[in-house]
Amino acid sequence: MAQRGLNFETVGSIVAMVVGLSALFVAWDQAQIMRKQQHASVIPIVNVAGGFSSVAEENVMTISIQNDGIGPALVESAQLVVAGERIADWPDLEARLLPEALRPRLDVSLSSAIGVLAAGERLDVLVARWPREPAVDAAFRVLQADVYGSMGDTTDFGVCYCSVFDKCWRTNATGAARPVPVAACEDAGEDVIARLLQTAPQPSGAPFAGEGVRTGAETGDGPGDP
Repeated sequence: MAQRGLNFETVGSIVAMVVGLSALFVAWDQAQIMRKQQHASVIPIVNVAGGFSSVAEENVMTISIQNDGIGPALVESAQLVVAGERIADWPDLEARLLPEALRPRLDVSLSSAIGVLAAGERLDVLVARWPREPAVDAAFRVLQADVYGSMGDTTDFGVCYCSVFDKCWRTNATGAARPVPVAACEDAGEDVIARLLQTAPQPSGAPFAGEGVRTGAETGDGPGDP
């Protein structure tokens, strides 16, 4: 009888241990599910887009980023590649991308891509405009053909961004359908638009409406403006 009582106690201990382990697993599994739900509730999805258009008075080239996710995106780096190499500054961009006929007639607006991009927010990081003139129109078509012909091969614009939970992705204008997960933005702080702003020339050549280089801040009225 003593031996049977001991067996009952042993079985009871094993059952209690199994129940405890099961409860621990369920708690861990629920915590994992809750964590995934938290991440999913603030996931950012940044898309990069580039485009060319010709309207009545101007030719326009645009590079923009937009957060189509449901949480803020912390954009940590931005790179522009032309002819297979990263753009270093404005003279480099001009020499490798812009036909000569477009250089003196350029009106460009630049806005740094690095920073917080709210859910649903769109930012035009580069908007370049040229007047409609025969020589300019022809050069603009050459630029468009060159960019589209090399897009994804030797010419591209891309950013690296993270969520508030430090989950990071890379995306570009011609990448996969979804941003590519990465462990971290190793080139954090690298901002090609900031370098373009620092090295862009002052307005020159024959004027047309708004000609010159403008930053995002300069395109709107400041607090002290009339």
